[in-house]
Amino acid sequence: MANTRDGLAAARARGRKGGRPSKLGSDQIELAQRLYDAGDHTVAQIAGMLKVPRTTVYGHLDQRARNGTTRRIPEVPETAAIARTSRSCPTCGHEPTTRAEASHQRADLAVIWLHPDPQRSESLICRSHCRHCEPDQPAFDIACAVCGDGPILAGALAESAAAEGLSEPVQRWLIAAGWATTPTLRCPDHK
Repeated sequence: MANTRDGLAAARARGRKGGRPSKLGSDQIELAQRLYDAGDHTVAQIAGMLKVPRTTVYGHLDQRARNGTTRRIPEVPETAAIARTSRSCPTCGHEPTTRAEASHQRADLAVIWLHPDPQRSESLICRSHCRHCEPDQPAFDIACAVCGDGPILAGALAESAAAEGLSEPVQRWLIAAGWATTPTLRCPDHK
């Protein structure tokens, strides 16, 4: 152990530095430090720009600048605050018990299901469902021609879409949600 320490100390004295090579070049480190010191970007944003993990950026930032009180912290608008949302299904209330189940449930709840409004015949109701309360067949996928994502029609809406195409209320909903309906269906991201 002592010989190892002595060898490392001798190597450092000769200007050698051991360990894994840095993921960032000196110009990238300098850029990261300038962005951080300016206070206009968070470490996560800087890491995203440089395409490295946040820990890499933290490891290269000047400790004195990080611990100093002169750094301006970017203001975060109140609407940008992340609130912990409930993991339970808004339709049936099912609460996942494991992380894996929670992950699957988040994906399930991200899908919009369009149902006919029982109160108004020309209106639609948007719901989210987990696998426990997902409507039975028939179901009809509305898919973007580019990415394949889109809402799912349930019940009578699905039956009429399979037989006659998308009904007028469904087309109105898609247009209001930012979809292009002609010449092909395209979601707002691929309009």
